[in-house]
Amino acid sequence: MMNKNQHTFEAKNIVTGYDKKIIIDGIDLSVPSNKVSVIIGSNGCGKSTLLKTMARLIKPLSGDIVIDGKKITTMPSKKLAQILGLLPQSPVVPEGITVWDLVSRGRFPYQNLFSSLNKEDFEAVEEALEIMGISELANRCIDELSGGQRQRVWIAMALAQQTDILLLDEPTTYLDSAHQLEVLEVLDELNKKYNTTIVMVIHELNNAARFADHMIGVKKGKICCKGTAEEVMTKENLRELFNIDSEIVTDPRTKKPVCITYDMVR
Repeated sequence: MMNKNQHTFEAKNIVTGYDKKIIIDGIDLSVPSNKVSVIIGSNGCGKSTLLKTMARLIKPLSGDIVIDGKKITTMPSKKLAQILGLLPQSPVVPEGITVWDLVSRGRFPYQNLFSSLNKEDFEAVEEALEIMGISELANRCIDELSGGQRQRVWIAMALAQQTDILLLDEPTTYLDSAHQLEVLEVLDELNKKYNTTIVMVIHELNNAARFADHMIGVKKGKICCKGTAEEVMTKENLRELFNIDSEIVTDPRTKKPVCITYDMVR
């Protein structure tokens, strides 16, 4: 897997909604290139909608998503998919498909209409399976796998796409604590080793702070705080974002802020 290119990736005054209800309300955001950015916020605040808008799955009511100065709405789909990949939350699994076949779909942006997988494609699929530790599952049907194993397969498909920018919506869904940490460490290594720009939504605050170079706090469709983990994971910001009274300390091992306890604000 090659080192990734630098890109400017921006949301400019984005407004997005469904059925006349505004979900994202005028967000401006510049994603740090070759870094890990994590979006946090309460349920229903617009985190996933923002991520889908950034991936062109949802068309904004106004504003633009821009990569290297170009509106993504003007970019050919395959060209965009070679730069930007998305792992959505709870994706639908095609019935009867094997692990290898699903991961190989990550190579679609590099295929012509009548072409088949070439040597480079096979190597990308094998590498993605190996990185996620699921090579031995390659010939198994997805239907036979546990929730955690399925999530690894989906992440492997995103890795096989070999994009410079990778968006992930709750990549640790269905995973226990050990496997959550394992997946986040893989993504962290992907960033550090290959300079992949990663933007992900994570619910678990301590994991978010541990792996983020940049954190973005969203409340009611607006960004209410952003910066380093130390700047965002504060007692005041968590009260604003989640309506909780928290205690924040510094983890002696990671040197990152950790929420050790909290109560609801009454």
